[in-house]
Amino acid sequence: MQTKRKNIVKLIMPKIFVYTGFLIFLLIFYKLTLQKGIYYGSIIASLPFLSIGFFLLLKNPLWSFIFLFIANYFVMGITRYISFPGGILMDSVIFFCFATLLLKTAYEKIEWKKALTPLTLITFLWLFFCILELLNPKAVPISDWATRVRGMAVYPFFLAILVPLLFTKYKYFRIILFIWSVLTLLAAFKGYWQKNHGFDSAELYWLYVGGGARTHLINTGIRFFSFFTDAGNYGSSMGFSMVVFFTTAFFIRNKWMKVYFFIAAFAGGYGMMISGTRGAIAVPFIGFAVFTILSKNWKICSFTILFLTSAFIFLNFTNYGDSNQQIRRMRTAFDQNDASLNTRIENQKKLKEYMTDSPFGTSIGFYGKKEIAKTDPYYEISKIPSDSWYVQIWIQTGIIGLGIYLVSLIITIILAGYNILFNIKNKKLRGTLAGLLSGVSGMFVSAYGNDVLSQFPNCFLFYICLAFIFMGKYYDKELEEHEKLT
Repeated sequence: MQTKRKNIVKLIMPKIFVYTGFLIFLLIFYKLTLQKGIYYGSIIASLPFLSIGFFLLLKNPLWSFIFLFIANYFVMGITRYISFPGGILMDSVIFFCFATLLLKTAYEKIEWKKALTPLTLITFLWLFFCILELLNPKAVPISDWATRVRGMAVYPFFLAILVPLLFTKYKYFRIILFIWSVLTLLAAFKGYWQKNHGFDSAELYWLYVGGGARTHLINTGIRFFSFFTDAGNYGSSMGFSMVVFFTTAFFIRNKWMKVYFFIAAFAGGYGMMISGTRGAIAVPFIGFAVFTILSKNWKICSFTILFLTSAFIFLNFTNYGDSNQQIRRMRTAFDQNDASLNTRIENQKKLKEYMTDSPFGTSIGFYGKKEIAKTDPYYEISKIPSDSWYVQIWIQTGIIGLGIYLVSLIITIILAGYNILFNIKNKKLRGTLAGLLSGVSGMFVSAYGNDVLSQFPNCFLFYICLAFIFMGKYYDKELEEHEKLT
């Protein structure tokens, strides 16, 4: 009888504590809402859900990274509506991912060796060089250095570590691809809305007060930017998505998912066109060209060559579609006498003269400073537009830094291509990874015309794709074992 009574108490007591806690919570919510208003009451009401979410993120760092991936797309667009430090938010989430991963080692074995990839080594060496730039005689305050070095070297290094340790299974890789496709559709829809329904008040403020109109409302037409930082960033990113999803669609067996990925690719192409970003045209041209080398499929290769040749002839040798401002602007990317291109070349010649005596650059953080004294020896450099991510690297780290950066990226892309061609046996996986590297190659070339590799979301997408490629051997082994079992 006594044992039975104890069992009843064990069953009832936890429920009593839960119900009592719930009643206390309701009482606090009710009283706070009456005294302070619904705003404070809503904060209290959200605490249980935030606590549960926080616990789940602590338990599984993968979800933290997925949140980071999604936030990466929207963070800069949100800053147009709410004033908050977007970069610090992203820093915090990355730190949280890494911290929870370290905590996870206390109760679960983590295969750290997976993070020892060529990408990790190369990004670490580049980060180390950027740290040495603090010794530059002309080094700016460390706060300016810290602001600029994040997208340049810190994010790539941590992404190279986090992706292999968190995305340990092939299905996780597929999840991130699907999320990326959804974000691409949302970005295209926002661009469509801007084009057909106009800009909202925050976007108009950014254009007319923030100075965005100078580069986005031009004589060749309006350049749309969706929820990205600017049209250049938007156009290149959508071209990136177009290449990845178009090529990946060929290797998906499920016909509905195949159609869906083609739709996502079309949405990416649409976004690239309405951005009016000429440099973005390099992404599909270079991307699809690289894909023909990596695909190992003569049908896909023939189709891609035909597509690229037709697009080149259409844009370079015909006038069809000139009534459309987006097509007309894209066509200027092939015009060697274009005034904008010639201005860019002249600016680089001027920079070469000033940079001769600065082999290690003006120091990281110099580019983007709001105020530079006229007495500063680099004052004239600060007045010359860079118009290129690589020129920004050149200005800040000198010809030595630019050489290290470009060589490291080229080596990374070559090693990634070698991995796809010779180490991946599964055709489906090889085709998907080839699509990722094709997009990366296109972005690598596009960065000459725009600052696209240091900004959200492209910096993250670029290095996440490379990290997945170097994870390919593990996914290949997993798929091979799965096929043996089935």
